Amino acid sequence: MKKISGVAFAVGMMLASVSAIAQDMGIKANFSMSTSFYAGGAKMPAGSYTIRQSQEDQSIYVVQNSTGSHQVMVVGQSSSATAPSGKADIVFNRYGTAEYLAGVDTATGTSVSFDAGAAEKVAAKKGSPQKHTVPAK
Repeated sequence: MKKISGVAFAVGMMLASVSAIAQDMGIKANFSMSTSFYAGGAKMPAGSYTIRQSQEDQSIYVVQNSTGSHQVMVVGQSSSATAPSGKADIVFNRYGTAEYLAGVDTATGTSVSFDAGAAEKVAAKKGSPQKHTVPAK
């Protein structure tokens, strides 16, 4: 009886550890924008947002506003960039007055950069971006 309880305890601890590791591996960041911005191919209105990594495909990230009325999936890849603030920063490229979501920089080395959408590629042909960040909450 004690042997079975010990095995059950060990299995339970292993599952808890795997669950904690899986949660730590994914990107999840909250932020607010006072202006509209582009994420992938979609124009998103000003507001509060969450970026989270897909459980099914590690290269897909979901950007969704707090009300759930606007959501888009963007493709991203690991980045070696780090946030100078020591906390997560949401990175944007600005061309003129248009904002384009470019990535998430973290202090832990789990940063991600997002693929440019069609609108950003057109803007890039007309000028250079001004990179800036918004702090994650």
